Amino acid sequence: MSYGRAHARLCAEIKREVSQIVEFEARDPILQEALPTVMAVKLSVDARYAKIYIALAQGSQEEKLEVMAIFRRDRGFFRAKLAHRLSLRYTPELEFILDETVEQAIRLDQILAHEDDELSAG
Repeated sequence: MSYGRAHARLCAEIKREVSQIVEFEARDPILQEALPTVMAVKLSVDARYAKIYIALAQGSQEEKLEVMAIFRRDRGFFRAKLAHRLSLRYTPELEFILDETVEQAIRLDQILAHEDDELSAG
């Protein structure tokens, strides 16, 4: 069971470090304006690949896709920064994925609130 805890701890550490890199070291003005938040990190079993889920606070779908393209373009920068912060044999390859879970939850809440209003009125 210690492997599971170590794996979870590594995911949390990667999430924290990538969050700090995004907030304090990424210099791209588009990234700074988008206010990205690292929501989760999913690490492969061998810890060589990491999927990093990013939520964006604002912007149209085109703007969000542009921000995600910047993340994909700069993944080498993020990986190099991560390598300096973590003492791992292998720094995982990073894949950035747009996390729309919060937006979907808000939409679902709005739909349910609308349905509740209709039931109350009728």
